[in-house]
Amino acid sequence: MTVDIHGQRPTAATAATDQDSAPAEIARVFSDLEAALVARDAEAFDSVFTDDVVFINPAGAIYSNWDQLHAYHSAALRNSPDAESHYTILALRSLAGGHAIVNVEQTLRTPDFSVTNRGTWVFTERDDRWWVCSVHNTNVAGSARA
Repeated sequence: MTVDIHGQRPTAATAATDQDSAPAEIARVFSDLEAALVARDAEAFDSVFTDDVVFINPAGAIYSNWDQLHAYHSAALRNSPDAESHYTILALRSLAGGHAIVNVEQTLRTPDFSVTNRGTWVFTERDDRWWVCSVHNTNVAGSARA
């Protein structure tokens, strides 16, 4: 007997509709993050995160709320050289209940080094705005350049 497992396996994503503005709005979040980094503006950078965000940076440090994350980003932006960042959305899945899972690749460049990481970002929609509630990043092996 052969079992068709593909016919029984659900997908996580909801079907996109013509009215689904999530991809464009979420892409705009990443553009805003890029601009905030260039401006070295931690307040603007962290404006997209929920109060109860869980953020794991590429080195594995965990920040379990907005205040911790903002302290980390404030220090990093204050103590780092000028930096540019570019996010590429690898996959975006709109989920039921106003949620989305986004896989991204981020390349960070400073005058002294560059590094690439990949991350999984969880978004939630509240009051017609997309917020980031969880992020897990990991460095891409061999991507660091001095």
